[in-house]
This record gives sequence, C-alpha cells and structure tokens, in this order.
Amino acid sequence: MAPTHIDDPLMAYVVRYFAEYQAVVLEDEYGDPRLENNWFPAVFAYHYDAIVASVPFTRERYEAHGRLRELLAGLALNPESFWGLTLYLYDYVADACLNRLATRKNAKETYQDLRDFLASNGPMRRITYKAENGKTFTLTDPLLLKYLSLTLAEERMSVFDKYLYDNEVCAVSPADKADSGRKASYFFAQCLRKFLDMKGVSSAKRRQGASISNKEKELILCVLYVCGFASNPENYLDLGYYNKLMKDYEGERMNGSAKYEFVRVPPAFLYELSQKGNKSGG
Repeated sequence: MAPTHIDDPLMAYVVRYFAEYQAVVLEDEYGDPRLENNWFPAVFAYHYDAIVASVPFTRERYEAHGRLRELLAGLALNPESFWGLTLYLYDYVADACLNRLATRKNAKETYQDLRDFLASNGPMRRITYKAENGKTFTLTDPLLLKYLSLTLAEERMSVFDKYLYDNEVCAVSPADKADSGRKASYFFAQCLRKFLDMKGVSSAKRRQGASISNKEKELILCVLYVCGFASNPENYLDLGYYNKLMKDYEGERMNGSAKYEFVRVPPAFLYELSQKGNKSGG
C-alpha cells in the first residue's frame, strides 16, 4: 500500500487535516508502510463513552432525522461511519472552542469571582460538598474552613497544575463571546466540508466551478441541527443561512484541541512531569 493511499475515508480525513500530531505513515520492520495512529482512533475510542454521555444530542435523534437519512443515502455515505465522524468532529470542535460553547462563566472567571467573594466577606461558616452519587458532606470546622479559604484565596499551584489551568480555556472578549455560537457552528461546518471535499467520499454531482453541492450544504445544515449548533431551528435547511455563515467567518481559525493532539509545553512543565514519574517509580 502506498503511503498516500488509505482505504478508510475517515482516517484519511484525519491524516490529511490533523496529521502533524495525530497520525503518521511509518515503515514496519519489513519496510512496508503502516499507519501509526496512536492518537486517533485510539484516543477517540478511549473517550467514546464519555463523549456520547456528554454531547447534547443522542444516537436516536441522529437516526430519527428523516432528511439526514435521505441525504446520507443519496450521497452514498455510511450512516454508522458518519455517526462516528459527527461525534469526533463535535467533540474536537467543542474541546477547541470550550469557551465559545459554554453558556456559563468559564473556570477562570468563576475562580476570580470566588476569590473576590472571600476577600470582601467575612470568614466562611459552612461549605457543603455534593458527590456524583448525590450524597453530601457539610464542613463547619473553623480551622479547616480557614485553611480552605486561604488556599483558595492564594494561588498555590505547582508549575504543572498552573500550566493545565492556564490552558484549559482561552480568554475571549465580550464582543467575541456574543457571537460565539455561530463561530463554533462555522468551525464545525468547515471541518465537515473538508471531509466531503475529499475525493471519493461524497457521490454528489457539483455544478461546474462549484466547490460544494446544495445537497452537501443541506447535509451540513442537518448535522448542525442534530448537534444543536443551529440557531435557526424553524428554518434550519435555509441554504442562505449556510452561505452567510461560511462568508461571515471565512479565514477564521479555531484553537487546537488538546484532547487529540500533542501540546508544546514549557520546559518547567516537562521537568515537573518527569519528577512526578521518578517519584512514582515510572
């Protein structure tokens, strides 16, 4: 098999557009090319159950959408594989645009609000923890509460923790946040369009000079609706909406997704990580 030939269109898409850190073609011990895909689909498979549980749509919603089924059949796209692609792209875009998709304050803003509250009010008298199983634990001990208050008010993060915290979300301006939903929709549509652009993926016949067919546009609009991206649910198949969306944000670039990519990190981070490994016997 030639290094540039990959039978699976989904894997070919990943190699082509996310290849720098996710998938590479190497030679085995016999000199034959092989696909080294430690990060995809292995990482995606590892996170699959958590992704399915966290996304704001279900497999049932995906399968029940009549127009989406018709378009998948008309474009000769496998519904099972396309479900995996939809999940992968949603999770990738959601991870890269975490601050754009969140409807509440991000972690940094909430942390600052807490520090401001502790600084401007008296000592904490009570704090209640609620576990995932629903059980609660209320802490009223003054000494422990004072310790927690001081710990939260003063930044006592290690280099390792601070790096993870600072890179969890990227700050955006209020003006940027106001239009965040449409911009995330654009990034998702852009990724899906690149997949459809690959030779042999879609059976759609495009007009001469056209970069995408109306059926492919409809498919993207259907997926935006199923995934909850669409901001026009009453008329989500409006091709004018698609055209304007792609025009408004043309040339925009989203952040990378740390979940599926290696991250370039500062030397101090790597040093501390190595020390943790040494202490644990790794």
